[in-house]
Amino acid sequence: MKYLGLDYGKTKIGLSVSEGLTATPLKVVTVRSLGEAVEKIRSEVRRELIDQLVIGVPESGEARNLVKNFIVRICKYVTVIEFEETLSSRNAFELMLQLGKGKKERAREDAYAATLILQNYLDSLDGEA
Repeated sequence: MKYLGLDYGKTKIGLSVSEGLTATPLKVVTVRSLGEAVEKIRSEVRRELIDQLVIGVPESGEARNLVKNFIVRICKYVTVIEFEETLSSRNAFELMLQLGKGKKERAREDAYAATLILQNYLDSLDGEA
């Protein structure tokens, strides 16, 4: 099973990938609209041969509504797993600092947030296997 993890934002989407037990950062995609976000993620799904998307969903607010609208559109093309993402961006920033990532690498913070979301999901499967 190949997963694509997403940290969805209005202008940037962090992506991570996993084919096993460990998620790794992939890239950050910039977008200007919901339609563009759907097309870019569909393209990544095809390119990376993705089986399922794991999308971080905020607890509430405008960010939650943005993610839910995206899910409605993208689930027509690939199986979507919604996973709680509280503090993923903050935790990603702290992880990057611990790893000694420089300013250039910090531009990939959203990809690291997606990695944490996907890794938390994969870890939650441990008891189900």
